Amino acid sequence: MPQWAFLKLAINNFMQTGDAILIKLRLRFSKTGPLRFIGHLDLLKVFQQTIRRAGLPMAYSQGFNPHMLLSFALPLPLGMTGCNDYADITLENRMPPADIVSRFNANAPTGLHLKDVWEFEGPGAAALVSAADYLLKLPTDAKRDDIIVTVQALLNRETIVIPKKTKSGIKDTDIRSDIFDITVGDTDILLRLAAGSGRFLNPLIVAKLILGHDVPPSLMIRQELYSDLQKKPIGALAYESEG
Repeated sequence: MPQWAFLKLAINNFMQTGDAILIKLRLRFSKTGPLRFIGHLDLLKVFQQTIRRAGLPMAYSQGFNPHMLLSFALPLPLGMTGCNDYADITLENRMPPADIVSRFNANAPTGLHLKDVWEFEGPGAAALVSAADYLLKLPTDAKRDDIIVTVQALLNRETIVIPKKTKSGIKDTDIRSDIFDITVGDTDILLRLAAGSGRFLNPLIVAKLILGHDVPPSLMIRQELYSDLQKKPIGALAYESEG
C-alpha cells in the first residue's frame, strides 16, 4: 500500500467515532471572588484542570491535536463577577447530574462553583445568548433621584450614538436598540443589554453614560444570560426540555 494511502486510511480510522453515544451537558456556574480577576483563556484552563481532577469521562475532538469538548456561552469581562454563567461539555458516558456537581465542586478552586447540570439537544449555549442582566452598585455619593432622571432620559431617546471600537476601527454607532431595559433600585441599577455573538453592548459603556464616569468591572455583576427564545434565561430551557 502506498504511503499516502496508508496515511489516508489512518486518518479516516482516527476520525471515526464508532458506536459511541456522546452525552451533551450544559453547566450553570458562578465565577466570584479572586477568580473573577482571571481572563477567559485562564478560566478555560481552570475548567480543564478541575474536570481532569474530578475524573469526568470527557469526550475529545478528533484530529491530531484533540481537545476537550468544552465551550462557554459568553466570556465574562475581566474583574466582573458572574452569578449564572453557562458552559457546554460532552461526556463519553452518562453520569448522574448530582455526582457531576459534587465531584466538580470538590476539585474546583475558590470562586468557581458549579450550580446545576442537565442534558440538552440543539445549539450550544454560545449560539443561544442574546441578552444579559448586569447589576451595577450605586456609588455612596450618588443621588438616586438624579440617577432616575438620567436613566429615564436615556430610555426616552430614539438614538444614542457613541464612538465604538469595531473590527474596522472606531465608528459612530447607535446603541439605543441594544439597551433593552434599565431599572434603578434602592442600592443598585439593573441593566438588560444585548449580548452574544450577533450583538453585544459593553455594560461599562452604559454604566458610564448613567454615572458620568468610568466604572471598574469589579463594581458590576453579570446576573443572568438570556436566550433568543423570548428572552428566557438559558437555565430555564433545562426545565422546559424535561417537561
